[in-house]
Amino acid sequence: MHKQLTRISELKQQLIATGYHEYQLNDIVREVIGNANLAHSTPEQCNALIENLTYYCDFAIKCKKRKL
Repeated sequence: MHKQLTRISELKQQLIATGYHEYQLNDIVREVIGNANLAHSTPEQCNALIENLTYYCDFAIKCKKRKL
């Protein structure tokens, strides 16, 4: 579970670097796991969140490349 939380934190930082705001990330977390508190999430919820955040990261990177 610790590795999952570390990965989630890394992905959130990447998204912030691409222009997302903290409240947007909280909305994504809430949508995937049902609340914004990761301390009460299951390993399955963390995996789903990692998949979703990875998708958003990939999408943001593609968008930034197209703007150049």
